[in-house]
Amino acid sequence: MSSRYRELTKIVVEENRKVLEAVSEHEVALLIDEIEKAKVIQLFAMGRMTASMRGFAMRLKHMGLDAYVVFDTTTPVIGKGDLLIVNCAVTEIDLGIIQRAKKAGARVAIITAHPEYEQGKYADLKVTVPGQIFGTPPEIASVQPMASLLEQALFLFEDIVVMMLIEKRKVSMEDMQKRHTNLEGVMGSFA
Repeated sequence: MSSRYRELTKIVVEENRKVLEAVSEHEVALLIDEIEKAKVIQLFAMGRMTASMRGFAMRLKHMGLDAYVVFDTTTPVIGKGDLLIVNCAVTEIDLGIIQRAKKAGARVAIITAHPEYEQGKYADLKVTVPGQIFGTPPEIASVQPMASLLEQALFLFEDIVVMMLIEKRKVSMEDMQKRHTNLEGVMGSFA
């Protein structure tokens, strides 16, 4: 007897594989270059896209990069030499933030299924991660509700980018662990 859980697991994993394999390696290399050049990196997303964006910001911090989440109380001014990274980039709110960052002199990278939207006109770099948002081309279709596929793919994509940055920058796991919070009281923690 086959399990619906096992069946759905195979479908979801396969959908994510298709999305991740559709990403341009050239665009990934350009994103890594932009991250390495930036004085300060600020990241923005809305809704469930925020989960992957916050995870990405955390890992950039763990690598020793100066990274912040837009609208957090400790996020500094953005300007020349800085980079704004926006996950999804399909809303009017995204557009307003992108326009403000450009006006301040920052560079903008969007990671989205829809680089052809107006947000893409302002972006210095567009990385197409074609997971379903609306169920329209060029998205890879999903059996999952709404934008679940893109949300999952962004989390995986950004973790892969982190791994590539770790290798390129020769960052040790020990150094990353030293930058991880020590206030959470993890049993058996390193600090």
